Amino acid sequence: MVSLRFDFRDLFRAPRLAFSLQRMWILLVGIAAGWLTYFLLTFLALLLAGPAPGEIWSRFGLLPALSASRYSFPWYSWLLQGLAAAAAFCALLIAQTAHARALYMSCKGEHFYSWRKAYAFAWRKLGAVIMTPTVLGLLMLLFIGGAWLAGLAGRIPWAGELGIALLAVIWFVLALLMIFFGMVLLVALLYAPAVIAATDEDAFESIFQLFSLVWNQPWRLLIYELLSVLLALFALGVLAFFCKRAVGLTNSLFSYFMGGNYADLANNGQALVQAWTAAGEGMLFWLFRGFTPLLYFTQEFYYLPVQELARPTVAVSGYLYAFSLLFLAGWVFSYGLSTLNAAHLLSYLSMRKHKDEVNLLERRDREEEYEEELESEADGKEPPPAQNQ
Repeated sequence: MVSLRFDFRDLFRAPRLAFSLQRMWILLVGIAAGWLTYFLLTFLALLLAGPAPGEIWSRFGLLPALSASRYSFPWYSWLLQGLAAAAAFCALLIAQTAHARALYMSCKGEHFYSWRKAYAFAWRKLGAVIMTPTVLGLLMLLFIGGAWLAGLAGRIPWAGELGIALLAVIWFVLALLMIFFGMVLLVALLYAPAVIAATDEDAFESIFQLFSLVWNQPWRLLIYELLSVLLALFALGVLAFFCKRAVGLTNSLFSYFMGGNYADLANNGQALVQAWTAAGEGMLFWLFRGFTPLLYFTQEFYYLPVQELARPTVAVSGYLYAFSLLFLAGWVFSYGLSTLNAAHLLSYLSMRKHKDEVNLLERRDREEEYEEELESEADGKEPPPAQNQ
């Protein structure tokens, strides 16, 4: 079992605990599934607006979005875009729950807890994982709907203005309550996977814990979250820096020993990656500012047509090289998300200790008790024949 201090110092363990092939793989699977669902639905939404598939691909690459297009879209295209974003987010929540469960069990000393078991746990908790932010979002919509109805009632001549003015204090109190619910919803989007993974409870218990955290631990929650984000960005940046150095070293060595063919395929592969991910470069520059050239290819690569290459296999190899770079980028991104998710789990364990004086690492949950029952039944002696009859 991992020994925790139950304060902010535990969060500095997150980058080390997150640097695990198993945990990064769990998130990489979720990221890939979420991206594929988002890409297919959003591509279909763009197609419904009229542009040709080639135009959509050349404009957006791997990251299509209706908001970044100059076309006007029908309502069903926006509906598909919303479904795409919701499906991708659900896939990410499931992956985060599986990741948090695997890390939680590892912290308890269960180092042979497989990624398949983690995903099995996440699928069993699918309703709780999705319903936790959904219920809070519906409560927010109820507040907004109530404000809409009150606004309509306020249009009634004489009585409307007087009624709104007389009940102004109530509206202010409800607005404060709405702000509080919004804060809980934001915390749920960040911490629900960690809470469910560490407690093995349902959506209602998860919502109760989230309300309790926001009400009883607001400053600790804020400080822990800021530190978690900084650690995740630092971890992602460090791994991206070394991966870029590794790619540069590989290009230099193979270009020297293999010659111009490798230089051409590497150039084409990097040009393809730049073209496919151009829509996401702005986010990268926004996150890392002046450090971006250390982490990503800021040099502009120009794709060489087949006619200028020595053999057609060089062109095909360029695409394979591009897919390899995307796979490497997926691992880098999964490490940053793994660090953030690990920090959220450690934060919740610490805050739960301060709030309830409970060390969740010493507690046996339902899954562990069920597995112990199965093991005891498997190790038990066969009953005598008379009892079998």
